[in-house]
Amino acid sequence: MREPTAAQLRSLYRHCYQLTEIFRQPIHMIRIDERTGNLFILAGGEESIELEIDPEGELLP
Repeated sequence: MREPTAAQLRSLYRHCYQLTEIFRQPIHMIRIDERTGNLFILAGGEESIELEIDPEGELLP
């Protein structure tokens, strides 16, 4: 089982805060992709928001 990096955890906290407190969107799932090591966030009322954070903590386009 892969664990997120410290940079990913900082970025995850920041983006989850923004999603829930600022944009008022629910978060449905947070997973780590075992192949790439990226964190994946599925959010939004219709599960329409997808975010991916690389091991350096950068949000991927």
